[in-house]
Amino acid sequence: MNNKYISSFVGVLVLVSSFLFWFNTNSVTDEPVEVKKVTTEETTTTIGTEETVTKVTTEETTTTTELIPISKIAVSEDSESVQITSNDDEDVVIYEGPFTSFAGFEGNNQLSLDNLVSDLPVTLRQIIVEEVLVINGCHQYALSLVGRCPYGVWDSSGTDPEGEKGADWALSIWISDRAFASGEARDVLIHEAAHALSYLTKTCISPENTNFRKDAWDFFDGEEQFADALVLYFEGEYNHYRTKGPLTSEENEYLNNYISTCTGN
Repeated sequence: MNNKYISSFVGVLVLVSSFLFWFNTNSVTDEPVEVKKVTTEETTTTIGTEETVTKVTTEETTTTTELIPISKIAVSEDSESVQITSNDDEDVVIYEGPFTSFAGFEGNNQLSLDNLVSDLPVTLRQIIVEEVLVINGCHQYALSLVGRCPYGVWDSSGTDPEGEKGADWALSIWISDRAFASGEARDVLIHEAAHALSYLTKTCISPENTNFRKDAWDFFDGEEQFADALVLYFEGEYNHYRTKGPLTSEENEYLNNYISTCTGN
């Protein structure tokens, strides 16, 4: 009797063990492990005139960095004397015209200067286009007088480098590269155009039957101050000689009368 029960118990254990082995074996799945690849691209860094694209790729905790240059500059190979030049030089428009023969002509900003003239207030633009040469350059006689190239020069008589009158640039305005570098070229142009306006209206008669130009000198304390006042009148900002600040209503009205009387505008 005892042997019978023992045999039955052993049989049950064998069955249970077989079931557990089968269950554990079939519950394991052979799914593949997915390795994810993360890629980050188009990080752009610009240094001076050289542009590079940094391409960063991250894969399974391994990071590599490649620099892919974009060819926009040319660099000399000499490590002691490096020249960095733009590959777009062929797009530079070179001025060709009569000013190239003038002593002191620079020309780097002649086309920009022509555009500034075109954008001047109509009163100044009309008088300049009809009467005055506007030259991007360093007036050589003015250079000899002050020891450096002035921002701007008004030359009514055409003064050559030796100080003699009658050069081809009589009635001319000179705006130097230094004025463009300073960022004040427009206001300097207005100042010199104001001198031209003053000069070309020198015979204008005031309502009081006096020389209006000389009256303006007295009113503004001199020709340079008169020109600076006109810079403010024509919505410029840069003044070199005027120390009074913005125009007063009286000064503004005076200039209104001067321009209306002497130019018809």
